[in-house]
Amino acid sequence: MLKKGLKVVLLLLLIILIGLAGFYLYATLVEGRSAQSKAVEVALGFMDYDHWADEEKFAAFMELKSSENLEPYVLPEKTKERYAIIHDNFEGMDYYILTGGSDPSRRQIIYLHGGAYINQPLSFHWSFLDRLAGKTDVTITVPIYPKAPHSSYEDSFAKVLPLYKKLLEENSPEAITLMGDSAGGGFALALAQVLLEKGLPQPGNIILISPWLDITMTNPEIPVFEEKDPMLAAYGLAEVGKVYAGDTDPGYYQLSPINGPVIGLAPITLFIGTHDLLLPDARLFRDLAADQGVTINYFEYPMMVHCFVVMPMPEAEDALDKIVELL
Repeated sequence: MLKKGLKVVLLLLLIILIGLAGFYLYATLVEGRSAQSKAVEVALGFMDYDHWADEEKFAAFMELKSSENLEPYVLPEKTKERYAIIHDNFEGMDYYILTGGSDPSRRQIIYLHGGAYINQPLSFHWSFLDRLAGKTDVTITVPIYPKAPHSSYEDSFAKVLPLYKKLLEENSPEAITLMGDSAGGGFALALAQVLLEKGLPQPGNIILISPWLDITMTNPEIPVFEEKDPMLAAYGLAEVGKVYAGDTDPGYYQLSPINGPVIGLAPITLFIGTHDLLLPDARLFRDLAADQGVTINYFEYPMMVHCFVVMPMPEAEDALDKIVELL
């Protein structure tokens, strides 16, 4: 009886190993990407992101966030234990600091996290920023900017712009990088455009990861990529965008920086994948910039999902190495 049970266990293990080998070979040889990226995409497909596409579920999501965002963001205990993160506050806005290298005072990053202007930072953000800090002599400042539905973009700019000015007082503009992912990427670009409008110094670099460049979600190519993206849907994003805009036209450049100025901005680097709902606007932004004689350092990764750069996969490490080289 024992031998029979052992045989069953070994057979199951063999089936699992064959399945894993098949999965690996399909991802690497057929699709031409890492097995890790394929696994992440499959896992995301099983997670509950239906609230972005379903009107009833979206309403419930907004009700939940309306309650959650009344409370201040608190760094999770596990995150505190795992990473060396310092908490501070400036003019009523909480922010967090990560440092790396032997002389982290030499370079500064203001990192604006993603989350559709309604979600707080995720564990992926802190893991990515810790890796980035560990590879560079840099200080990373992460503002916990105001979130929808109780705040609008005006509240966020009113909090983050003074923080940028504070860093300017302590560092040369060239030593500062504006960086962000998803909504934070759109925010970072829009902030640089506000600096241009106000005649304030540009940062040394602007680094955008899967940036949300147009909150109206009206690009006619978006439906094609909606089928490929396991996380996002145009309906929910456009609705959150309207809430975050308040009484302002969602096409206004501080909300949709694809409509803002490009000439005169700091050098822009953009990372995005081809399984990302925001890809059509990233390509459009690249082309609009080129039409004005501005070349963007544009990196498009085949079959990568939204914000893949902050996720655990070899393609993300490749992007991280490019970011380190820029810094």
